Amino acid sequence: MRKITGYIFGFLALSALSLPAHALLVEFCVPDCATGAKFTVQSTPQQTLTDATGVTTTTIPLASFVHAGFTIVATVSSQQSGTLQKITFNPTTITANAGSGCSAAAPCRMEILATSDPCDFPTAKPAGGYPAGVFMMGSFAGPQVATNGDTISMTGEASGATSSSTSPEACNSTDTRPVAIPITDDVINATPGTGPANIGVSLPSSCTGSPACKFMASTFKRAFSTQITETVQQICPIESTSCLTRLRTKLNVEIKAVGNRVTLPLDHVTVNPDPQPDPALKKNPTQQLITQVSPPFSDMDVGLLEVGRNDFLLTAKLRLDSDNPIDPSKEEVFLRVGPFSLTIPPNKFKRLLQGKLYTFLGRIDGMEIVATFARDLRNPSVWTFIAGVHDVKLKPLLPAPPLQVPVEIGVGFDTGQDLVTAHFF
Repeated sequence: MRKITGYIFGFLALSALSLPAHALLVEFCVPDCATGAKFTVQSTPQQTLTDATGVTTTTIPLASFVHAGFTIVATVSSQQSGTLQKITFNPTTITANAGSGCSAAAPCRMEILATSDPCDFPTAKPAGGYPAGVFMMGSFAGPQVATNGDTISMTGEASGATSSSTSPEACNSTDTRPVAIPITDDVINATPGTGPANIGVSLPSSCTGSPACKFMASTFKRAFSTQITETVQQICPIESTSCLTRLRTKLNVEIKAVGNRVTLPLDHVTVNPDPQPDPALKKNPTQQLITQVSPPFSDMDVGLLEVGRNDFLLTAKLRLDSDNPIDPSKEEVFLRVGPFSLTIPPNKFKRLLQGKLYTFLGRIDGMEIVATFARDLRNPSVWTFIAGVHDVKLKPLLPAPPLQVPVEIGVGFDTGQDLVTAHFF
């Protein structure tokens, strides 16, 4: 049984004060933001809320809109508290429209950039290294070619920065809003530090750090769940011991058939030292990152994997921390069995018995699926997950006993992993 791992965040630490987060800039570009057609959205002050605990969140809900051959539905947000900053995409769906001409030889490409400015994260932090993490999970829908399917990659950057304006009033209007001027970008990937060698993308983790890194969908593997953590460097001007921080999250998608789509949540995170003056109460930055990017599941135990000629059945026990509930009716559900993976989109599970039972019965990518999450009545932190999938030939893809099969289950940003020996019939 393995500890559950999972995250989809992007944060940077702040002071303990409650601070205004007035704006978030999101750019949708085809084929990319350097050369292509660009649709830009900037949040307004009315889209910022601060809760009773002092956490300030700016949310940009984007209803369905069309841009350069794509239909996009997205919710993008930035969030800050006393010790954290993050950028989140949840949920997001990108679809290639009829008439877009997408093909394997001429893919339709989109790049999305979400960038914070000095009004989002206005407090300076000291130069130095800080823990950071990125996570994305989702799936492609539509026909896929085994060696040339749709692709996705994600890059998270953190930068020490200065502001184009020092006037506090500049944040009150979109006409005068300042921009963050980065000193040196640090990409969250397998290459530590900053500089010319620190290039490439963050995710998928299997090829992090390579400029060509991307997840490619196939007939049996349309879903993805990937993450990485690293220490990023806050580099400030030579004469300064601290400076502002800029977060930038980049998502690149290639779709190779008209009507295909990708859905996902995504997070990009870094943390700062806790400004708490009492050493006994001060939070360790690494522990703070773990509590944010590690899932509420304490562990996962796959009890059964039965594999037939054209279907399979899986059961598992999931244990959650008491203060971190799940809601499959509102979040994406991810399942990976060996090389096979699938995702059930949000709003597909039915919520029953006041949240003690969630059920799904339907078809995903041509497969018939029955899945349930049932909460233990005696121990509310324990859930039983059962999934049956028909119309998938999994048997030739899995190792024979006594070799074990890796299994991963995810709900929203939270995922768990375990190994199990398959039983064939």
